Amino acid sequence: MALPAACPLCKASRENQRVVTSHVYGDHAGRAFFRCDACSAIYLFPRLSHAEERALYTAEFESFMTGRTGDAGGWAQPERHIAANQATVARRMNYLRPALPAKGQILEIGCSSGFMLYPLVAAGHECTGVEPSGVFRDYVRTRNVPCFESVEALLDDPRQPPGFDVVMHFFVLEHTAEAATFLETQLKLLKPGGVLIIEIPNAADALVTVYDIPAFERFYWSVAHQWYFSEPSFKFLLDRLGAPY
Repeated sequence: MALPAACPLCKASRENQRVVTSHVYGDHAGRAFFRCDACSAIYLFPRLSHAEERALYTAEFESFMTGRTGDAGGWAQPERHIAANQATVARRMNYLRPALPAKGQILEIGCSSGFMLYPLVAAGHECTGVEPSGVFRDYVRTRNVPCFESVEALLDDPRQPPGFDVVMHFFVLEHTAEAATFLETQLKLLKPGGVLIIEIPNAADALVTVYDIPAFERFYWSVAHQWYFSEPSFKFLLDRLGAPY
């Protein structure tokens, strides 16, 4: 098993890194998840190459997720994905509504089928999506919502607003190789007083930390996730960026 020389987040030395699990769902290259005792971050090592990342998210992600969640997730087709996520929309709206302006510019990164954006468009917000999956991105565009392959493509488009009132992403941060850089870019996309809204898995989930369920362990730790954060490690990340929370 390859061993990391240092934590990719806080740069603590090898002596502070220990294996969490070698059960990595979807991996066939001998990867493992490690935890840093200095900052508590859990990370995939070795990391995915740029080519592996691009292949996973532009060509394979829907089939990967269908294999992981079955037909219930609706990943095989955009309309089914929207229908499968209506309970998620209702849950998220409970905490989104207090943070939203009356009418505003909203960006969702990793918007998939756009299921979170359509109710916001209906409420009068101007919405934009970023989605690397061509199938979902093309579908979102058919719903008259601007959607870009990447944040870089968004930044290169002169038609986009100079800033957003809300930038949001749900279960996306853990997929990014450079988590700090990823968030730093989003903070720069916000208008003064704008809000960044993030939802991520919790590495302190009781199913991981309390119960010993081998089948869940083999499922939970996914090659598509480069990070798993807990409250202490996520706080470390935000403090490093100087981001208020």
